[in-house]
Amino acid sequence: MRLHRPRSRLWSAVTMAAVVAASGAAVVIAGPAVAAAGCGVTYTVSTQWQGGFTAAVTITNVGDPISSWTLTWSYDAGQRVTQAWNSTVSQSGSQVTARNASYNGSIATGASASFGFNGSWNGSNPAPTSFAVNGTACTGAPGPTTGPTTGPPTTGPTSPPTVPPTSAPPGNPTWGAGLPPAGAETSRAYDLIATASDKGYQPRSGECSVEVHARYWTYGPDGKVYPTWHPTRDPSGCTFGHEHGDDPRPSDLYSTAGRPAFGYTSEVMMENMAEQSHRHEDHVGHKVLTVNNVNVIQGDNGTSFFPPQGTTIAVCDVLLKFHQGTHSPDAFTNNIHELIFNQRCTASNGGQVTEARFSALIPLGRAGGFSPSECPGFGGAFINVGPPVPADSPSETRSLGRLITEPGCIQAIREGRTHNDPLYPNPVPFTVSDMDDFWFSDFQITGSGLSFRLAPLFYVVNPSRYYDPSKPNNLGRIVDLCYTNLAGGDYCNQARQAGQNLAWDDPRSPFKGTLREFRPGTFSMQNSGSTTVYTDVYGRNASSTPFAGSIRQYFSGNQSTMYVRGATRDYAGNGVHAPN
Repeated sequence: MRLHRPRSRLWSAVTMAAVVAASGAAVVIAGPAVAAAGCGVTYTVSTQWQGGFTAAVTITNVGDPISSWTLTWSYDAGQRVTQAWNSTVSQSGSQVTARNASYNGSIATGASASFGFNGSWNGSNPAPTSFAVNGTACTGAPGPTTGPTTGPPTTGPTSPPTVPPTSAPPGNPTWGAGLPPAGAETSRAYDLIATASDKGYQPRSGECSVEVHARYWTYGPDGKVYPTWHPTRDPSGCTFGHEHGDDPRPSDLYSTAGRPAFGYTSEVMMENMAEQSHRHEDHVGHKVLTVNNVNVIQGDNGTSFFPPQGTTIAVCDVLLKFHQGTHSPDAFTNNIHELIFNQRCTASNGGQVTEARFSALIPLGRAGGFSPSECPGFGGAFINVGPPVPADSPSETRSLGRLITEPGCIQAIREGRTHNDPLYPNPVPFTVSDMDDFWFSDFQITGSGLSFRLAPLFYVVNPSRYYDPSKPNNLGRIVDLCYTNLAGGDYCNQARQAGQNLAWDDPRSPFKGTLREFRPGTFSMQNSGSTTVYTDVYGRNASSTPFAGSIRQYFSGNQSTMYVRGATRDYAGNGVHAPN
């Protein structure tokens, strides 16, 4: 079940305070810690709006240690729990049952466990009058006693929260070994991989099952379940056929960032924007980069293929996830793609630390089309292909945008035109093996005391597709050109060794989007306000306070413009094939 947050007119602060006070917003049951079975429960309505509310529940163990808990209560006014985090909640009529998650079941004597949930109400929203843990009434002390006492009301903000007030766990304790808990709310991105799907996971004969693939999940910032990074081969020995780049766990930023939640920004968009503004990305296009201790060189501006020699002015750690599929016609028109970005840089002169952690759908050039790639020449005339999805996608014109190969490259190969390859001293002729993708962006977040800029590059050497308006869906397959009279180059030589014409998605084809270069690129930040900033899904409308459809971001420190280089990786092998 997916929660659709109400979009009705929000109540005023005065009305909200009156309603919360009347409903008994906070119920506190507490007592001293002694041996035997006993518990105390704090139930707080932290936020309420027309027809909905958010509650936080804390269980305090005042008896012997417990290894798992089941909390029960009943609602007297017809309230319904619609979404929960840090617990599995079910409801039958007025009776509600909340069971611990796998990571918060043990509660020592005197310790507490907390969870939160969203609910709906109609007419009134009184707090429950009694609770029980594992069948024992929570009276604040061992043994039976009188009912709960009512504490002071909590008014909270006057608008629905966009991020649950109780934060989700930093990952998945059963990652790769088990499915999400029964009743856990799943994202659309996870729903796509939970059943066989072309946009999700479609296993071939001999590859890992859908169920094995679905074990690789994590909690997102909203408490929902999302797909996340997984290896190309499961420990059982089966392979998945696609890759997601680097393992995030070796990153020096992993303890803070955790596993990336693939598709989180699209989920926020779906819950808060009209359907015509939704953007859903296929699963196999999510790629992770993990780089520790990248030297930032003074004077480097990214124009050279190799980093220049010079003084190191900062050292950076980078953990990012970017969506860049290289097999479908999507990128011909769609210019916004999800970036989950974590970067921490320490300056060499004095050790000032600058850190950014944000998620956004970033624009890469203009919507509705692209420009030619390296072959036949960087950044030629814009090719308008068609309407993007969503139709109201913002364009970005400061960078070169998405550069994708098109028929002009085929003509350049036929004519024997040359280019300067940094690996060779003299110009070399273009070949089919030079049909690559360069995606640039120049992304900015401003407002609420923040001025942040990032201008990254995402380069794919061996995509499986190119743009050809003469073919269905404008989709040409590069490997097919290896069997023509065009100069093929190294990749075509590899394909021809199979002794037959390979299909575009044959594992033996080298054109499968596995050789990539990620550059965080130009980076600058000046922040005179709070480190916590809220933006919409496009990184716009920066605010110091949350709003409907906002994403919580983090920016700390001040850094003048510098250029951060990432890494080049080849993720081929282990059964990987297009689509990837």
